[in-house]
Amino acid sequence: PRDRLTRGQMATFLVRALDLPPANDDTFSDDDGSFFEADIEALSTAGITRGCGARTFCPDELVTRGEMAAFLVRAFDLPEVAGDSFSDDDDSVFEADIEALKASGVTDGCGATAYCPDQSVSREQMAAFIIRALAIS
Repeated sequence: PRDRLTRGQMATFLVRALDLPPANDDTFSDDDGSFFEADIEALSTAGITRGCGARTFCPDELVTRGEMAAFLVRAFDLPEVAGDSFSDDDDSVFEADIEALKASGVTDGCGATAYCPDQSVSREQMAAFIIRALAIS
């Protein structure tokens, strides 16, 4: 769907929100020639992304809510916290990031006890996440 956010677009939104400086690295092999390459590299240099593989970023893949949590925790240096606020993230590699987002007030999840970590993020959700994260930083 058009309102869903790709990893490349996410890079651009985060670089602008954080006013990150440009980077001249070439960390990822799959972003060469991409409109988002400079922003992807800026995120990598800032330590906000590790990509989706050893030397890949997957710029055209949709961002999941779990990945969004990881991006925001690294971007805003949110502290780790103990807890288990959501019932649907127990098997997610992003569980600690999701818990940090919840504890910081950036999210209440997608339901009473759910975060929906595998669901793709819409542009509107991304904007809300970033606005809330900027408000606490």
